[in-house]
Amino acid sequence: MVLFMDTFDKTMTGLMKSAPAEIAKTITTLKNACICPGCPSYTGCAKNSQENLFCALGSSFYCIAQDKGCLCPGCPVVKQAGLTKDRYCIKGGEATQRYFQNVK
Repeated sequence: MVLFMDTFDKTMTGLMKSAPAEIAKTITTLKNACICPGCPSYTGCAKNSQENLFCALGSSFYCIAQDKGCLCPGCPVVKQAGLTKDRYCIKGGEATQRYFQNVK
């Protein structure tokens, strides 16, 4: 049985097979490309807490609660990793939105 794997699935599968040092390097690279700090919903609290890369790391822990707009669709990380969701800072990362939002 062959399952369809889109770019996100392939990226995550490859990352899970990587050594911890390689994962950390990849996350640093993605954080450097991340445009979260320019988003209208991004707050000073998020900046002070060094929160970003919500698409991969999950929603803001407590700094972002109001949706004031979204830049996710134009983010190079979103395009590179084949992400399909948005508003990650509020709704959670790509994996959460894809696979766990409707789990009860």
